[in-house]
Order: sequence, then C-alpha cells, then structure tokens
Amino acid sequence: MKHLLHSFLALSCLALSLSCGEDRSGEQPFAPTVQTLEAIPSGCRAELRGVVPSSPNSSLTECGFHYGNDTLRKSVTAEATWEFSAMTDTLQPGRYFVAAYATNGMGTTDADTLYFDIVP
Repeated sequence: MKHLLHSFLALSCLALSLSCGEDRSGEQPFAPTVQTLEAIPSGCRAELRGVVPSSPNSSLTECGFHYGNDTLRKSVTAEATWEFSAMTDTLQPGRYFVAAYATNGMGTTDADTLYFDIVP
C-alpha cells in the first residue's frame, strides 16, 4: 500500500509538471524588434513589407507602416504577424520614405527608413 501511494504521488507530480507551460516569469519582456524589408512600387502604389524577428515574452498587438514624403504623412496597419505587408494609397510620382513599426504589450518600435520612387 505504501508503494502504491508513493507511485501515485510520483505520477501526479509528473503529470502536473508536464501539463504546465514553461515558466518564463523571471524573464524581462521587451518591445518588439522590427525591420522594414522593402517597398515594391507597382504603378502609382507600392507594396510595403516588414518582419518582426522577435517580440520577447509579449504578443504582437499591431503592425504597420509610416510612409510619405516632404508634404505627405500616412500610416497603414497590417495584420499583427511576424511577416506583414500592406499597400499604400495612390501616390503621385516622386520619392517616398517608408518605416515599419510593431507594437506589443511593452511598447512600439519603429524600424529603419527605406526610400522608394513612384515613376510616371
């Protein structure tokens, strides 16, 4: 009977440890790391692409892009996933900037700025 009780306790502890997720309570959460991959012009619009290489211990809540030129400032959101993309509105010919951004529970990070041209 004593061995049966010890076996039951050992199996209960094993089952409990296997059913629990990894304990990450001691780890520090950070804002996400984000990169602007590219802007692919197509006629008078451009496809914007970005990636989130890491979002330590906090889920992504928003991803998107800031784009524009000297007189135009626009933002477009994308699905909050590790790789994301969006299309610009119709743009006039000229040189434009784009910077991806991502937000998680700890904050928002803006990526480096890339430039692209819309040609007539």
